[in-house]
Amino acid sequence: MLRRRLMKQLFVAIITVALTTLLWAGASFGTASQAGAIFLTIFPGARPSGMGAAFSSIADDATAPFYNPAGLGFQDVTAISLMHSNWLTGLYPDMYYEYFGLAHPVKGLGVIGANIIYLTTGETQATDVFGTPLARFRTFDLSAGVSYGVEIREDISIGFGLKFIYSYLAPGWLIAYLYNEPGGGAGSSWGADAGILYRTPLRGLYLSTVLQNFGPDLRYLEAGDTDPLPRTLRIGASYRLLEEEPNWLIVSGEIISVLVGVTSSFNETFRDAWKCGGVEYTYNDFLSARVGYFNDENGVRKGPTFGGGIKFRDFQFDLGVDSELYEFDTENYRFSVNYSFR
Repeated sequence: MLRRRLMKQLFVAIITVALTTLLWAGASFGTASQAGAIFLTIFPGARPSGMGAAFSSIADDATAPFYNPAGLGFQDVTAISLMHSNWLTGLYPDMYYEYFGLAHPVKGLGVIGANIIYLTTGETQATDVFGTPLARFRTFDLSAGVSYGVEIREDISIGFGLKFIYSYLAPGWLIAYLYNEPGGGAGSSWGADAGILYRTPLRGLYLSTVLQNFGPDLRYLEAGDTDPLPRTLRIGASYRLLEEEPNWLIVSGEIISVLVGVTSSFNETFRDAWKCGGVEYTYNDFLSARVGYFNDENGVRKGPTFGGGIKFRDFQFDLGVDSELYEFDTENYRFSVNYSFR
């Protein structure tokens, strides 16, 4: 009884914070480019990517710790997700992105999740003004987190997550040498996530609200400089149009706001928010096809996304493509492997 009362209080608290954040966003909304740790805004998982990243109201696999920890609460089997992507090779040929996710139900308690994100631009050769080699190093960003989701009613799940964030730009001594000021080559912080997933009385309709990356600014260790985290609000909806064998069809939509910087009106907040949507069709619980659309006016990312997958026993292999979002030529292919311990 006490546990149920506590869960309801947490649910009310998340709703209150989300609504307050939405109203506050009209006065405190900016763009992701104004934040540090931008890698936290890259969308993992080939399946979500193929659907335009409109996934917080679905979140039914091991990418839930990223998209919406509340999605963990509705999961009943242990699952893992692995993803690799050669990321924006048109900018950095050696850049790649890795994701690991875990969902593990604990009987009577809820579902525990974990995820690790790693992004690197590859090796860099630093030289002085005369071209003399100074150092070789690998720039990278890393996030490692744990999360928890639980049903507080048959139709409502809530979730929370906590993550450690580390960003390595360059050796501190190198920055001090090149710019004649205290080096700030590495930074760290932590962030918290919270989410709600609601199965509405209309069968197949799900609604979601998620707050992501709320925590102290990313602090660069040696110089003391700081950058705000990409604090994010996601509001999503999805509808299962078909849920009978051999056909499954899901449509989803989402609005994503990065809460950094200042604008003057709620209208600008909505205009600058990222809008995305997607469709997934699955035949015979074996073959899936996906298409989506993503629109980020400020970041000049706009266009279709595509994807597909094959399920074999407890394995699922997925491909997601969002290369068309960018104005420059690049290849963005996400490859995911998911496994469920049934």
